[in-house]
Amino acid sequence: MCLRTFKLVFLMTPFALGGCVQNYAPSIPDGYSQPIYGVGYAVIEVQNGSSVEEKRLMAVKASKLEAYKSLVEQLYGQYVEVSGQMTNSRIGEEVFRSRVEGIIYGAQLVEIKPIGEHSYETTLRLGGDEIDDMIALSSQANSSPTLD
Repeated sequence: MCLRTFKLVFLMTPFALGGCVQNYAPSIPDGYSQPIYGVGYAVIEVQNGSSVEEKRLMAVKASKLEAYKSLVEQLYGQYVEVSGQMTNSRIGEEVFRSRVEGIIYGAQLVEIKPIGEHSYETTLRLGGDEIDDMIALSSQANSSPTLD
């Protein structure tokens, strides 16, 4: 009986001690997030405008909005919806829709530059502190209590 008790204690000791081990992995401090960059492009020719100069300005604006969209995608992800029709066991047309949604503030304009003679590229930078703030705000909004 004593040998059986000894074996039981010997086998159970690692499990008991394993429950006492603490995790020493450091937590990520605030402000640790790396900056992210959003890049947007726009073609001059397809823009609305009565003159070439007006189309250029609209292309700059469109490329900036595309850069903001890129930042939103990186922070919040992209919602994708796919729908299709089936008739007589045959798949018809499939429709893909995507949407990005989020709030961006504090983005810095890094560069607006022409790409050749026909388009513009805009680059925006979002610093780590702003990213941490927006993620915190987003998680607070998603976890807010609802009224029954």
